[in-house]
Amino acid sequence: MQLSNKVVIKFLDGTVIKGITNDFIPTKDTFHVIHRDDDKDMIKEVHVNVMKAVFFVRDFYGKKEDEKHTSALLKLPGNVGKRVTITFPDGEVISGYTYSFKNDELGFFLFPLNEADNNHRIFVVTRNVAKAVRDIDNKIVL
Repeated sequence: MQLSNKVVIKFLDGTVIKGITNDFIPTKDTFHVIHRDDDKDMIKEVHVNVMKAVFFVRDFYGKKEDEKHTSALLKLPGNVGKRVTITFPDGEVISGYTYSFKNDELGFFLFPLNEADNNHRIFVVTRNVAKAVRDIDNKIVL
């Protein structure tokens, strides 16, 4: 049985694609997304090296800023995750928890700080991060 994931893919050039994927593997350089274009379903091969991140989402609409509410911070099982703030070259900043990552890996998963977040998890492409800082001690990770 194949599992499908709703994803929002943000690319380095600023484009965004919303669709479904069932072949994303965090160690592979490419995957496919089915998305709507001109009222037709299209399949696009996505090359990881040209993206900022893949957001695995609950829905494609998210929440407007005025609809977001403060909720308990999400805690990772076993309290093993590290809180990290990521800055991309275009200035976009996201924060979350990660179990671990290494500079020589293709990417790493970031989990949202807020349990009410629209994102289940975010796969961040390591080479396309401008800066990553651990929030606790401000030690620069990348």
